[in-house]
This record gives sequence, C-alpha cells and structure tokens, in this order.
Amino acid sequence: MRRPLIFLSGLLALTPIVSATYGCKTSAAEAAPQPKEWVKYLNPMPRKNYSLNESQDRAIKKKGFKSVAIAGAKPVANRELGFFALLDTATVNSELKNSTGMIEKLLDKPEVNGISVTIPWRDLAPEEEKYDWSKIEKLLAICKQKNKTLILRVSTCGSDNSAESDTPNWIYEAGVKSITYKGTDGKDHKMPIFWDSTYLAKWGNFVADLGAKFDKNESLHSVGITGGGVLGGTPVVPEMSQPLNKEAYKALEDKLTKEHNMSQRQLVEHWKYVADIFPKAFPTARLNFDIDPTTPNRAGQDSLDEISDYLVYRYGQRIYLTRQNIGDAKHGFDQYRVLLKFHADTLTGYQLLPTVTPEEMTKLAKNALDDGVSFVEVPPALLNSDQEPVKKALEDIRSHLGYQLVSQKVTIPAEVKAGEKLKASFTFSNLGAAGALRPVRNLDRDVPSSYIVQIELRDANGKAIALLRHTPGMPTNKWKSGQPITWESELATKSIKPGEYTAYLSVIEPDTKRKLQILNAISTETPSPETAVNVGKLKVQ
Repeated sequence: MRRPLIFLSGLLALTPIVSATYGCKTSAAEAAPQPKEWVKYLNPMPRKNYSLNESQDRAIKKKGFKSVAIAGAKPVANRELGFFALLDTATVNSELKNSTGMIEKLLDKPEVNGISVTIPWRDLAPEEEKYDWSKIEKLLAICKQKNKTLILRVSTCGSDNSAESDTPNWIYEAGVKSITYKGTDGKDHKMPIFWDSTYLAKWGNFVADLGAKFDKNESLHSVGITGGGVLGGTPVVPEMSQPLNKEAYKALEDKLTKEHNMSQRQLVEHWKYVADIFPKAFPTARLNFDIDPTTPNRAGQDSLDEISDYLVYRYGQRIYLTRQNIGDAKHGFDQYRVLLKFHADTLTGYQLLPTVTPEEMTKLAKNALDDGVSFVEVPPALLNSDQEPVKKALEDIRSHLGYQLVSQKVTIPAEVKAGEKLKASFTFSNLGAAGALRPVRNLDRDVPSSYIVQIELRDANGKAIALLRHTPGMPTNKWKSGQPITWESELATKSIKPGEYTAYLSVIEPDTKRKLQILNAISTETPSPETAVNVGKLKVQ
C-alpha cells in the first residue's frame, strides 16, 4: 500500500525547529551537550579572523604528521581503514552486466579494502515504492566473498550521462520542480530542486526503505548522506565542466536564486533536514558526508561550517567525513580545516579524481597524513599505475593511514599465584595519522572511545582458559604518532586454575569481540600483521 506523502511547508519554516536544539533542553532522543563541547563547536567564526584561524586555535590547529620509523613495519588493514577502489557509474554498469572480473581483481589487491560506488536513484527506484536492489546486492555479495567492504552513495543528479537525470521520471511527474544544465557530454540534463517539498518527502521515503533493506549488512563500510546536492555531494549548482565555467555557473546560480529562492540560510536548513533522514534510516551502518562547500565561495564555506558542526555535534562518529573530488594537491585552509577540526571525533577520508598527476600525488601523500585521514577512495587508474611517484605516494599513505598499531613490548611475570593480581606493562607505537577511535553509542550519538587490550591465556592444546581485559591508561583514541605509549596494569586472575599457559596479546572491540590487526614487533624479527601476539609463558601456581 502506498504510504501517505508528507508535504513540507518550505524549509525556511524548519529554521526555528532546528535551531531550537541549540538553545533549549534536548529530548531523550538527542545527545545532551556538554559545556566544553559548546566551545569547540561554536559557529560562525568572525570573518576577519577566519583565514587566520584565531577564533578556533584550540579546535583547529595544524600540526605536521610525525612519522615513527620501525624497521620492517608493514601497513595493516582493519575494517574501517584503507583504500577503496572508486568506480564510476558507467564502469559499475558495465561490470555487473558483462562480468569481466575487474571488480574482483581490484578487491584481490592486498592494498584495497573495498570499493566505492555511486548509483543513480532511477536505477534503484524505476517506479514509486517498486525497487530494484540487484546492483547493490551484487556488489555487496562480491565484497562479502572477498572479505572487503562497500562505500555506497545514491545520486539524484550528475553521476550518469546515459539518461536525462539520475532522478527517476516519476518524481518529476509528481510535480517536482527542476532546472536544465549541460552535462559533461555537452547535452541537456535535468536536476531536481533539492529543497522542493515533494522531492524531499519522496526522497525521505526512499532512504527509509534503503535503510530497512541494507542497514545491518556487514559488508557496508558506509552510506553516503546524499540527495541534497550534485554528484552525491554537498554542492547544489550543477556546473559540470572542468575547470569550472564561471559564466555557466553564475547563470545557474542566478536561476536557482531568482526562480527557486535559493539562499545560504535555506541551504543550511535544507542540508540539515536531508542529513537527519539518514541516521533514522540507518541506525547501525556508518554514514558518510561530503565536506565540499554548498557553493564555491566564502558564503558556501560558512554554510559548510554550520552543517558539518551540526552533524558531528549531533551524531558524532556515526558520521564519517570525506573531502570529495580532489583533483590536485591544493591544500588551502578552506580545503582541510574541517578534517583537522573533526578527525579526533570521527573517521575522515579523501576521494581522489583520476586527473591527479604523479607530481601532485607526492604532495597529496603529505596532505593526507597531516589531515589525519583513515580511508582514501582511489580510482583504478591510480591503483594500477606503474609510475613510481604514484606507487610511492600510495604506499606512503597506506603505511600511515588511520591507526597503525605496533606492539613493541609486553612484560608479564613468569609465575603468579592463583588469585593474585598479574602485574603487566605494555609498550605500543601508532604509526598512523589518526587515533584508534571506537564508537560508543550515547543516545543517538557515537562518542569516540578506546578499544580494550586483552591478555588471553591458552593451555597446551591452544584452548583459551582466561581473558584478562583492561582499558589502557591512555585510551587508544588518543594514541598519536610520534608519542611513546606505555602503561602498567594489574589484571585479575582469581578464576584461573593452576597450570602453565601461553599468553597472547590482542586489541579488542569489546561489543563484537573483533580483534584488530596490529603489528607484532615482539616475537618476530620483522614486524608482521597479527590479531593475537605471543608474549610468553605464564605459570599459575
């Protein structure tokens, strides 16, 4: 049965509702603000201080990445981190139709953790509430087979020139307003007005059904917060030429402003509304938000500030942040400050274009580590490149991407009496550009917290007899490269029977019991990726 269509009375009417969350008592469904957090996320900044960053030095302070050298260290892969092969719409359609095996070959690369795709809305919803999920299901099945993951975005404008619009025709037939623009093929294409109330209601219905179908799929890395801008991103003006055609852009911007009442305030409230649709539809899966400005000017940057602050403040680590469409090595303050501001709160990433030159890749490698990114969407042309600057840059990024934890030393006594505390000391290094953030749900917000460290005692048959767990003195989400990480702990042994055991060290996600891959620099000459590191024998008397 067709669900009732909920019409919105214009997004400007939402302004006092959304803004009220900043000034009054939060409901039970919202994260309660802490006083110190208000200081961190205050907006807007005084414009005269903006480029100098004087008003938010505490929150955004650029620090160059400090690399730690450990001989023989290799990059380790964990589910949240890594390279994702960035496939365009035409490639996805061709591969799923012809089954040439290109996707499987990409996923077979040890340096590739998954794939990133953008699928037009019209391909998934050819008729209202009649869905064709086959493309997503096939891609998830391939990822599951290869033990890799998928970054999924659904586009409503600009990703595919094979049809007039990424948005299905039935949307326009329902009366949704639109404008015409020139695509990269030089032909006319159609974009819906993203803040049209009928469009938003129908898009919300679709996202809810998408979440009901795929939210708990373990092969999802993240789902893009899309539908409010072009190319699955944040910008709202569909000027597709590279480099930007300023005259064509200005004509489209004027048309949206004069004929469709576009303003920065409207865009902020519009994007907040669109963004709120996704956490409700995907309570389990991680989400991914593009941090390009709504329009390429100071006003657009200010809007991005307010939108990203709102998202991360309200939902925390549920929202990953990606700087999309990186085609060169420009690294001005406007382009990286949002990543610097939030990479301690959530995971952040880059999305590269195939136009990046080998020379720019060398600079991008440094930028990515300074920005503390944890994942990078990389076109196959770069992943398969035989040019040395490209290969070296990708290896430099991968070696320090996200958290790269190295166990360097663990000291435990040779003997302990049953019931006595086991005194242990630990030494780790983080070779990565980001801390090991574990999301802990606090109402509808995920707060970055620490993974736990485990000593597992196994008997002569390899059977686990005891799991001794604790949180490090310095939580893993604060482990930074270039800083020594050492602590001591006393572990309870009261339930352990007398006997001789082998002790194994792991870093654990306590809810799922998943063991992270870490580099073993204790019991091997060359550090090797492992989930359980042999740290010696223990006799319990």
